[in-house]
Amino acid sequence: MTHHIMAITYTWWRGDDLPLLPSLPDFRCEPVTDVPLLTKLLNVEATKIEARLADANTAYVAFIQDEPAGYGWSGASSVGVGEMFWPIPPNSRGLWDFFTLESARGRGVYPHLLQAILRREQHEAETFWLGHRVDNFASKRGIEKAGFSLVNWVVLTPERQLRLVPRDHLARSHGDPQGMHMGFAEVADEDMKPFDFGGLSDEEIHRAL
Repeated sequence: MTHHIMAITYTWWRGDDLPLLPSLPDFRCEPVTDVPLLTKLLNVEATKIEARLADANTAYVAFIQDEPAGYGWSGASSVGVGEMFWPIPPNSRGLWDFFTLESARGRGVYPHLLQAILRREQHEAETFWLGHRVDNFASKRGIEKAGFSLVNWVVLTPERQLRLVPRDHLARSHGDPQGMHMGFAEVADEDMKPFDFGGLSDEEIHRAL
């Protein structure tokens, strides 16, 4: 029976290579606790920002020429997508909810932002995890450019359960916090195909599960 590939997960471990990226003049990345700024960038209520910051999440904002160009979060407690969250084990970080502003797209902001976070936090954590929807090819390119390695596919089983299927770097794949929460499965390649999101958002998908 068909298993639908929903997302792809990646990891970077302390000591892994950080590939040289093309120069991005006037780029900088900073941790930000300015709730009004984050509320404006994320277009959410201040209470959501405050809750994230209180739950061991660090917000990072990328700037080009002192103007916000994108953002992302590093979580030491829990991370998630839509309405689904999973815990992050000690000595690890979950990288999540990244976005590049439209005015800065096509300039390589995402991989620069990821590497800036890795350089800043690699002395505090050993393993870093993140993922993207299977249809988000821009995220895939940015993550791979930053130096992350693919580890798992997130699949929707015929029983409508989410499971992780190890793909590469098998010695690392079972350390994936998302898989430790949802569980792993062995599925033959011929029994998997990409899910057709049909324009649905992450929140709409998870509400339907």
